[in-house]
Order: sequence, then structure tokens, then C-alpha cells
Amino acid sequence: MGPIDFGDITDLKIRLRVLAEEADRRLVTVFGSGISSEVLPSVPQLTDIFREHVPKAGLARFDATVADAADPGLKYQSAAAVLTKQAGEPTVMRAIRKAVLQACPDVREKDVAEVARDEERCREYARTGNWLIPRGYRRFAQFFASLSGRARGPIITTNFDPLIEIALGQVGIQAVPIPIPTDTAPAMGQLNEAIAHPVLHIHGYWTGQASSNVPTRITSARPGLDDLLRRLLTNSVVLVVGYSGWLDSFMRSLRSQVLDNKADLLEAEVLWAAYETDAVAVTSGAFGDFVGAPGFTLYLGVDGHELFTDEPERDEAEAEETSFHYGYSQVPRTLVNSTSYQPGAFAEGSQPMWADAAPGCWPVLSSTASLEQKVVECLRVGGGGGAVAIGPLGEGKSLALRQVAHAVASSRPEWNVLWREPGAPRLTKDWLNDVRAAGKALICVDEADLITEDMASTKDVWASEGSGIAFLLASQDRLWWQGAGSTLRPWIEDVLFHGITNDDARNIALTWEGLGLLPNGSQEIATVAEHLAASAGAMAAESNTLFGAVLDVRYGAGLGVRVEDLVRKLHEIKLTDSVDLGDIFGGICVMQHALDKDGNRGKGASRSVIAAMAGLDPVFADGKILQTLGREAAVTFAGNRVYCRHPSIAATVVDYLHRDGTAPKVYELVGQAGGERLVKQASTLEGYRDAYLLSRFLSAPESVWAAKGAVQGTGRKILESRVSLLRALRLEGQQRASAYARKLAPDLTDYDDYHRAVRAFLVEFSISLRDEAETETSAGLAALALDDQVGFTLDTDRAGYALVSLARSAAALNAQTRDAATKDAPTLCSILLERVRGEKTAAKYLGHYCPPTHHELRQLPTVKLCGQLATMFNKAATQALQATKVDVETRGVLSFDTLRRLADGPRWSAGR
Repeated sequence: MGPIDFGDITDLKIRLRVLAEEADRRLVTVFGSGISSEVLPSVPQLTDIFREHVPKAGLARFDATVADAADPGLKYQSAAAVLTKQAGEPTVMRAIRKAVLQACPDVREKDVAEVARDEERCREYARTGNWLIPRGYRRFAQFFASLSGRARGPIITTNFDPLIEIALGQVGIQAVPIPIPTDTAPAMGQLNEAIAHPVLHIHGYWTGQASSNVPTRITSARPGLDDLLRRLLTNSVVLVVGYSGWLDSFMRSLRSQVLDNKADLLEAEVLWAAYETDAVAVTSGAFGDFVGAPGFTLYLGVDGHELFTDEPERDEAEAEETSFHYGYSQVPRTLVNSTSYQPGAFAEGSQPMWADAAPGCWPVLSSTASLEQKVVECLRVGGGGGAVAIGPLGEGKSLALRQVAHAVASSRPEWNVLWREPGAPRLTKDWLNDVRAAGKALICVDEADLITEDMASTKDVWASEGSGIAFLLASQDRLWWQGAGSTLRPWIEDVLFHGITNDDARNIALTWEGLGLLPNGSQEIATVAEHLAASAGAMAAESNTLFGAVLDVRYGAGLGVRVEDLVRKLHEIKLTDSVDLGDIFGGICVMQHALDKDGNRGKGASRSVIAAMAGLDPVFADGKILQTLGREAAVTFAGNRVYCRHPSIAATVVDYLHRDGTAPKVYELVGQAGGERLVKQASTLEGYRDAYLLSRFLSAPESVWAAKGAVQGTGRKILESRVSLLRALRLEGQQRASAYARKLAPDLTDYDDYHRAVRAFLVEFSISLRDEAETETSAGLAALALDDQVGFTLDTDRAGYALVSLARSAAALNAQTRDAATKDAPTLCSILLERVRGEKTAAKYLGHYCPPTHHELRQLPTVKLCGQLATMFNKAATQALQATKVDVETRGVLSFDTLRRLADGPRWSAGR
């Protein structure tokens, strides 16, 4: 390889400047010992400190072992290994603390050994002491603080010292050390919930109980770290500085990601800054295989102390945000004009950016003015409350939030205006107190339902006049009131965003004219404004949105052509070998169109489902996929759900998917994503079940496509997904259902959820056979679904389904055979259904078989009704087992004792 294959420090500085300007991926920084060694003992010196702690009886063995090691690194590891075996882990940690204290001038040399014995004193010095900070860390901290909030990712280090955390603290970034000396790596959720910026010490921390020093521990496999690194790599730029690249556990983890070509798949990029200038020497080491791998770039001759000397020059208005607290950015007091700003993007439905909020760019709507007035009233009394913009999706709340936030930032310098970034930690009392310590703060949160519970639990910190904390929020109205919105109403005033005034419409039209964005070019302002106001008024009356009115005015009947062009464009953006961005957008539209047209039921595609559709970890959902769709495809967010800004877009996309032949793939993709999240035991809060059960809300053939996807996603483990497919095939009406059920029947007990899903399988199988006139077998399977020994204990829902199926199958059987022995079965089932689920349910599903009030069968006790029903169908159940080879556990004789108890339980009211 020649010099062109590697970069140098100038190339790397330019790359970091581009990263800061684009701010589309987070920076994960990895520091080795090369930076800390400017103020801390070198590796040979640390080896000598280990020797000072070796028991006298072990010195000879220590010296002999260290002497046999070939290089300083191995000598250090051998020294740590001998010290651990002879004096124990606590002594090793004490030696490490002694070494770290060399960088704290507050600790006199004669007191170092004593202080090193006291972990709590060491922690106190880390919090309050004066420290020698390497130039590289000081400059990195300044660079890091200059990045926008969304670009700042976790920091990883192999060092034990607190110098990175202290350097960050000196520039206003609170940081917290997270020791990972063994394979007990934190979950991504823990990192996301951290109230300070996480610094991961993967070889241990100086005040901890253990470290990774000995060779076996340093080089051992760490699957937990592998998994964490995979998640951190997702949609990230990984910068490695001051790290020699020896084959420790971190290198093993990195190799497993990059060399398996996962880095390219995850859209990850690894920037390795090597101090050495000799390419041959560098690439002959442990990471020689990295060179040329997708996503890996090697930079030679990089001095970590000089790398961050040039502060990035950012000209994007959005990048002018200043980091303030972890997960939050400080709203710019002045918005810089950017030559790359395109106002048409917001008019087309893109998520607003700070440039859109610049004064005079887009008009301040009447609702926005009311929102600002409410907030200003709160600020005048020193905080203690705030305001929330609520309304349907697509009513301009997000732009209003940015406009008001900037207006406050520019006019009230005594207030720090903080903007919540995706993935920010929870609000806690400690976090709010830390924020308040830096000055009065207005906390701005779009998707405010994400923090309402935290706001309610911290009221005693902020909810009093003069507290120094105020809130500016926006939320979809349903999510706000379903959450803690009602609880917060005494302090947070709600401002409704739904519809516009005539003045608003005229101002929008004037702005379109000024920007050259008037629809159809030459229309008169008054005409456009009148059309917009009329459309918005009609939309509001129909519970629709302002954005719907904008679409109507700007495109009208031409919307379909524009949307089709968009989908074709998105299909060109490949995410994997088989999935493109058009498929993901299609999945979002499919879920919205089927489950939540207006985006007010909380059943749209969740972020984790979208990530699973792309075959990636859920953390990816806040990366390029959603950023690109927000910019190009007018998607918007309500909590963790993603929607088109208008239902007409979703409907148009779904129609187009059917016409271009990709609909089966997209429906399967949604079901598969839900199934995969299920088997990975995702939390139901992720919203995967709406995707997993999508088939139940569709008609054929879409229901079959979605159900097939769910089966693929759950693999060989889950019966429930197969029951959904069985149901979809049955409703399809092509008599494929019973054949599918017969293939499943012999292996039912192999599924993890057999006990939970088997009754539903029996009912669906029963209905399928009844549709094919196999009435006796159908009745037998329905009776088995009520048996005490089958699956989990019978509940009212499962009992209801089975009774309805048994009644209808028994009626069909009686029509075929005219067997007097079973003629009363439908009536018995209707009476039992009434006692189990109530009169209303019985009348709805089995009204044809309900007997008069004084019918003799109604006078029988439940035990006799259940006994008669069991006797009628014992033979049919036995024959059904033989005919279908259904693998269920029974006693050979039907037992309906649980059904009896349910029927004799508390009676359902007629209206229940």
C-alpha cells in the first residue's frame, strides 16, 4: 500500500470538521494511554509502582517474571499478574490509585500512599481537587463542547484515571465514569438514562474494586462488551486516539464488528489515529487486517495533543447550538444565515430545523403567539410552570416550539434555553438542580409525552413561582392527556394548535410568494390565502390538520404523482441487500393506514419496529433512517411512534405499493419486525405488538402477507404467530387453512408458548374444518379448547371463543346428521356464554340459539349444563384427536370444571 491509502493529522482534522458540520451521526471517542501519559507514570514507571507493592517474599519471582517479558506492555501485564496472585486485587487497585494521584498536586508526595488506601478520599479529590490535565484532553473537551448535542456520543477509554471527566467538567459538560473491568457491560438503556455524559472505563476505574490488568483478563472474550460495542457503532463515527492497538478485549470486540463487515452494514465509520508514521510498523500489528475493511480509515503521525487544536468552523445554523447538559443543547441566541438553507423543504413537510425558526423566515401563527405569551408570563415570575402546544399531528407545533425557544433565547439572556435531543436522559431532581445551578433555565421538549411522568415526579423542584425552571413543550393532544398532562395542568398551560385564522392563511401565502414557493406560480395572494383558509377550516372540522390543508392547496389532485416519485426515490437508497428506504417508508404508511389513520391512537410504527425492519438494533431508529424520512418524506413523531404528516400520503403510498408489486414484501417486513422484537423479549412499551399482530386488522391478501412475516420473525419458537397466519388463511377463503393446521398439529408442544396459544389454535382449526364441512371433527376440536387439561387455565375470553365455535359446529353437525343427542348443544353453549361473558355478548354471537327466558334448560345449574355438553362431545373430541393428530394433553375424557367455575362466577351485566 502507498501513502494514498492512509491519512494524516490534516486529513483527520478536516474529517472531524465535516462531522461537526453535518452533525448527522454521533461521535464515539476511544482513548488509550497515549494522552494520559503526559501527566501520569509511563508503563515502565507503573510497573515499578507495582513492584513497590509486592510482598518481600515474592520479589524474586516478580523480578524473574517481569524480566522474561519481551516488551514494556507485557512486562506491565506480567507485573500486574504476579501482584494480583501474591497480594490480591485490592493491592493492585491501591497501586493504581498511587499512580493516578501523581497528577493531583493537592496531594503531597509524602501523603500519596496514605490517600491511595482510602477510596472515598480519592473520590473527593476527583470531585474537588486540582489536577494536571493533559493538553490533548483539554483540547478535546473544548472540541467536544462545540459539537451539537446530537453529535456527542459516549467516550470509551482503557485508562483508570478521572482526567477525561475532569477536562469535560471544566468546559461545562458533566461526565460520569462507568467502570467495566469485567464483562458486566451496561445496557444501552442505562447509558441513555445517564444524567451525565458517560465515560466507559473498559479496563476498570481507579476507585473501583477490580481492573483488567493481567493478560488473561485483558485478552479474554467479552461478549457483553461485544454487544455494547455493536450498539455504540450503530450509525456512529468511532474515533480512536492514543491507542496502540494491542490485542486486548476491546480490539477483539472491534475486530468482530469491522472484520465481519458489520461496520458497513451499520453505517459505522472507524477513524484510527496512530501516533507512528511508519505504515509498515503500524499495519504489522494486531490491526493490520483492519486496513481496507469497510468503514475503517487509518491516519498516521497523529499527535493526540495536537489533533483538536483547530476548532471546527460551522456554518450550518443548526450546528450553532451549544452543548449544555448531556442530552440537551443550548438554543442559539443568534441564528446564522446559511447558504445551504432550503426553505422549500419545510413547505414540503420536512421536520423544521433552526434555520426555519429564524425571525422573518416563516410566519408566527396566532397559536404560536399565544404559546409565546404563556411562556413569557411564566418567565416574568421566575419560572415554576410553562406552556404546552397540543393538537393533532401536522399542525405546526414543532416549528412553533423552535420559534418561541429562539425568541426567548434572543430576548432574555438571563435564561438558558435548553433543547432536548433524541435519547436524552430522564429528568430527575438531581439533574434539574444541576441545571438550575448554572442559571435560570427554560427546558424545551418536542414530543413532551416522553417526560411528563418525570415532570410529575419532580414537581417539588420546579413547580413553584420563582423556581428558576420553566418548560416549553409540544405534544400530540391524545398523548398529553393520556399521560400526566392532567396532573400538570395547574402549572403547564395548554395552547391548542388546530386550524388557522384568515390572517395566518394570508401570512403563509405571502411567505410562499416571497420565497418563490407559490403553488402554480402566478396565483394571486388573496386566492391562495382564501383557498388555504377554507381548506384548513374544513380540515379542522373533520379532525384533520393544517398540513393537510397545505397539501390540498399546493398539490390537490397532483399529490399522487409527487408521492409516487418520492417512493421511487426512496427505493434507490439501499439499507441492506434486501431492504431499502422505500420499504421502510412503506411499512410506516401501511401501519398508519391500517391502524391509526389520523395518528391519534398511538398505533403507528414505533422506532424499534422501524429499526428491526432494516435489520438493525433499535438505537438506529434515531439515526439516518428517521432523519432522512423526516427530511424527504414528511414523517413526524408522536412519542416513539412515526407517522406521515397526513393520512392521504399514507393512503397514496399504500395504493402505490399494490400497483408496483412491492406490497407483499412490505407487509411481510412489518410483521417480521414485530415477530423479531417479540422473540428478543422486547418491552411492550416499544410498540412491537401492533406490528406483530397487524394481520388481525387486515383483510386478505394483506392479512396473509403480514401474518407470514410474523411467522418468519418468530422463527421456530412461537405458536401464536402461526395461529394468526391460520386465521388469515381461513379468512382468505381459499381452503388453505385446514391443510396448514394439519401440518402444525403433530408438533404443537414444541413451541415455547404452547400452553398460552393452544386453545386459540384449536378454535381456529375448528372453524377451518367447519368451513370445509368436516363438522364432527370441528366440534371435537372446539370442545377440546374448553377442556381443563389443555394449555393454561381457561379464562373468559378463551371460553367465549370456544363456546361460539362449538355452538356453530354443533349446529352444522346436527344439520348434517339430525342426531338428537347433540341437538341442544347450541342452546347449551349460548346459555353458558351468557353466564361467562354476559347477555350482550351471547346475543351478539349466538342470538339465534338463545332460548326464551323460561326455557327448561335455563333452569339447570351450570354443573349439569357442562356435564351434558362434555357427554355430548366426548366421542367427537377423541375422534378429532385421532383424525388431526393434534398434539395436546388430555385425560381421555372431557372435563369442563373450569368452564363451570367461570360460568358460576360474578355475573356480567347486560351492558358489559
